Amino acid sequence: MIDACLACFAACELCATECIKMVNEEHLKCIATCRDCAEICMLCVKFMSRGSDYNEQLMKLCADVCNACADECEKFADEHDHCKECAEACRKCAEECMAY
Repeated sequence: MIDACLACFAACELCATECIKMVNEEHLKCIATCRDCAEICMLCVKFMSRGSDYNEQLMKLCADVCNACADECEKFADEHDHCKECAEACRKCAEECMAY
């Protein structure tokens, strides 16, 4: 679970960074969603590492954000590898969060 969250964090950070470089208005929602997803994934890692009592609730929220990010990145997956890879990492993380 922690590995999936870390992989998703890294993929989202890369995707947001690459989309920013493109300076294309149609990618703004993708950038924002990737940033939100990266943050929630890192928060999950922190909560899981300390065995928080709120893990179950946070995992549900993380899955929702990951799926939203995957939906957004999939819009550009045919054009950009970083979007495709991000969507895949987000889907994997969402699946693991839902199984928590």
